[in-house]
Amino acid sequence: MHEPATHDALEDDLRATLGHAAGQAPRAPSSFSSHVVARSRRRRARAQALVAAAAVVLVSGGVGAAVRGAGNDPAPPVLGPSTVPSAETTAGAPSGAPVPSGTPALTRPEPVEKVWPQAVWKIPAKLPGGRRFQPRLFIDERTLLLETWESFEKADALYAYDLESGRTRKIVDIRTPKGVFASGYAVGEGRIVWQTIDDEDGDETTASVATTFWSVPVEGGTPTAIATDRRIRGGGDRLTVTGGRLAFSLSEGGVFTVPLGGGTVEPVPGAERHHILRWPWVGTPGEYTPDGEPSFEELLNVETGEVSRATVHPGERHVRCGVTVCTGYRGDNTPFHRSRDGSRERDLPRGASAEPALDRFYAVHLPVTHGGQYVYDQVTGESGELGLRPDAEGGSITMRSGTRDERMVAYPLNGKYVIIDLERIGG
Repeated sequence: MHEPATHDALEDDLRATLGHAAGQAPRAPSSFSSHVVARSRRRRARAQALVAAAAVVLVSGGVGAAVRGAGNDPAPPVLGPSTVPSAETTAGAPSGAPVPSGTPALTRPEPVEKVWPQAVWKIPAKLPGGRRFQPRLFIDERTLLLETWESFEKADALYAYDLESGRTRKIVDIRTPKGVFASGYAVGEGRIVWQTIDDEDGDETTASVATTFWSVPVEGGTPTAIATDRRIRGGGDRLTVTGGRLAFSLSEGGVFTVPLGGGTVEPVPGAERHHILRWPWVGTPGEYTPDGEPSFEELLNVETGEVSRATVHPGERHVRCGVTVCTGYRGDNTPFHRSRDGSRERDLPRGASAEPALDRFYAVHLPVTHGGQYVYDQVTGESGELGLRPDAEGGSITMRSGTRDERMVAYPLNGKYVIIDLERIGG
């Protein structure tokens, strides 16, 4: 009688663990030289194939659908496996805030557009004229930045899409040499910025990799390179516009700023090993921790000097930290969510993505026997089902804390693009 639940639990735990390993496989930024990207993509494909193959051994039927989209750059948020959380009020939780028990439920959450109608749009999946695009970020409260491709992952233009009127306008054409890709889009102070990364010698070493930053007015125009007093060696991993300057961190570590109009590159004091998480917070180690260290375990506020070191207990694995919370797996493989200081720890639905968006939203899979994927709000306990169904791909993409446009969830569905603005969800 209890065998089906155990069956689902084994499958969920296996996919959660292997899915995390797939996400941690070595990978280059999507803007890296083409042969590095291809090799990295093959590594991810091999890791994800392990997830699918192992799931087939345990269960019959499909596994999760992969979803691509916004940010820096492989995708905006979407999903990893689990059960629907049941909720109960527990001592120590915020007043009235439900706490998930992880108990499987047979009911499917309501569609996301019914749960959070103020935060969801469905827009055409093609531009006028038929070109496909990828949503990258919110330019402002009503405008999306869209990217079109010349070839796979190679951008050739940026567009603005008005969510209220449905109108589209071209912002800029992007032209890059063979093997050089635009990535890392950010917006601020009336400008859109991005980077191109060139592996000049083809040997994949930091010394041969050079990064150039670009800028264009939001209203449109000709892109201009942001002049720097020295060549930027290494690949950028995140850009932010702040106080008339472009702030950036390198994948090798280190945070720097340069005037938006060009000038001297200045290192941020005390951030020699750090990566931008969510400005003004920078941290170490960064998103990728090949030796299993907790990501962003130590944070520095570069404006106030405040330092935050996350509490991590012995035996915990795959710990990923944001500005206010950390998530991961205990020694018994149960997932948790808690404040960085170790307080207010709660269980998460089994198999929930290890990294929340905006420190509260998790991507979760329904069990294979039910199928489907949903977004879970840890603060309110609400869940919104995305309308996606399992297919033969076997992949999943998790929400990641601070490394992309965290407010956006974007995915194609039935000839439309579904856009979710997580910042419009209260609670």
